[in-house]
Amino acid sequence: MPTLEQRVIRLEKAAAHVKLDAMTGDELLAYAARFPMFSRQMYAAVLTLVQRRQSTLPVVHDDPDYALPEQGGDRRGIH
Repeated sequence: MPTLEQRVIRLEKAAAHVKLDAMTGDELLAYAARFPMFSRQMYAAVLTLVQRRQSTLPVVHDDPDYALPEQGGDRRGIH
C-alpha cells in the first residue's frame, strides 16, 4: 500500500490542469471516482456533469399559492 505522501502526490497530479468541460459524462464519472468522497475535485466533476443536463423540476410561474396580491394572490413580497 502506498504511503500517504505518495497518495497525495498522485491525487495532486490527477487534479492538475484538468479541463472538465472537455470531458464526456463517463470520463467525468471516472474522474470523480478517483478522488475521496466530498473532495473539491469530486464535487467539481459531479457538478459539471449535473449542469449539462436540463432540470427535471418544472418551473411554474403562475402557481396561485405563490402569487402576489397584484397577481390575484394573498402572498406578500419581500419588500
